[in-house]
Amino acid sequence: MILDLKQITINKPYKLRESFVENLKISIAIKPLQYLFQSKSKIQLKELALLPEGTIGNDVFKMLNSLNLKIIPKFEEHDMKHIILGYSMSPIDEIRMQAYLFGNGNYSIFCLLFLASGILFPEHWKTFYIDYKKGKKTVSISDLSLEKCKMLLSKDLKTIYRREKGLSETLVLTKRV
Repeated sequence: MILDLKQITINKPYKLRESFVENLKISIAIKPLQYLFQSKSKIQLKELALLPEGTIGNDVFKMLNSLNLKIIPKFEEHDMKHIILGYSMSPIDEIRMQAYLFGNGNYSIFCLLFLASGILFPEHWKTFYIDYKKGKKTVSISDLSLEKCKMLLSKDLKTIYRREKGLSETLVLTKRV
């Protein structure tokens, strides 16, 4: 077995940058929000687990459960957007999603902070820009609420919110019963 020193020296700083972004997310967004909103979320994970297969609520449960995460008050919609937009919860995909959301009209301080952390990953700048442009072209996702959407089919939400603005087709949201 031959060690590739180039690969080791490239990967170590990359992992450090990813770790920095992950810690930024936890210390600047998640922890303060948990402190500010110490009350429990209106939606409970066990409630989402009972929803029918294919609904956005059940899919949020599966994603959070697979990562051993809990629902954080005021982050429910954010978690739902990961599923609808198709971004994982990795540090790079988190920045990619923030680029998309910024292009889609989200100018919150959290969005700007995470997007700014993209400066640490020049090898992904082109991808971030493509995600930003994609967000500019698509229907606004900012007003979605997990509470209101939890019974809707994920596939329907993906079809609607990944669609470019101005398309005349009318889509019907299917509510599972």
